[in-house]
Amino acid sequence: MSVPGFGDNPAAYRNYVNRREFSVADLKKIRPGLSEEPLVDVRIYDSSIAAVPRNKNAEGHDGDALLVRDTVARKLAAVNRDLGDFQGLRLGVMSAYRPPNVQAEGFSRKKESLRQEQPGISEDRLIEAAHLFVAYPPVAGHPTGGAVDVSLLRGNEKLDMGDSGGIPRPGEAVKIRTFSDGLTGEQLSNRLKLNVVMFLHGFIPFWGEWWHFSYGDREWAAFLGLPQAIYGEKAL
Repeated sequence: MSVPGFGDNPAAYRNYVNRREFSVADLKKIRPGLSEEPLVDVRIYDSSIAAVPRNKNAEGHDGDALLVRDTVARKLAAVNRDLGDFQGLRLGVMSAYRPPNVQAEGFSRKKESLRQEQPGISEDRLIEAAHLFVAYPPVAGHPTGGAVDVSLLRGNEKLDMGDSGGIPRPGEAVKIRTFSDGLTGEQLSNRLKLNVVMFLHGFIPFWGEWWHFSYGDREWAAFLGLPQAIYGEKAL
């Protein structure tokens, strides 16, 4: 079956329908990419994309720009055009490139927190458990410039996606997974609008976080059944 954005790739179709998620062990089997494609501002090809950083300090670099690989920026511009043409919406990017040291620090904090909660857990199980919250640095997508955290807006108003991208407001339940229990019909519909348009432009979803998509990283390669990613870790 031909899948828009992926052509005749049966793995992409199968993993999308089955909502496949990949473990650290799965992703370690994928060779990192060698592309030297530059990092660019996420809005370089479409200034109507909203840059709405969830936490500027977490991006780990100076300035307000959210950075991605050049091909990723082009694809996001195409996503944004489709959203505007067909639904009067636009894309909001909450997070993009993250320097390797910032990713490592976040993973280490989560790993140590889980170690305290689960004394005696093996190192391999601890890494897999922490990876569900903060990606294991050697296989993480954000440090490659190929992963983005995105949402939908109408004008300057954020659509109701069911939570605030993993950072709850007071009294708000965290509904991180794409198909979390307790979503209203509107919230699920908005998540699926985002999910489908990103997929049709070649991004793969991480079902464990409704906002996270990637192109060219190890998760993307695993999703497509490829032995090697396009991008590897990138230093500023």
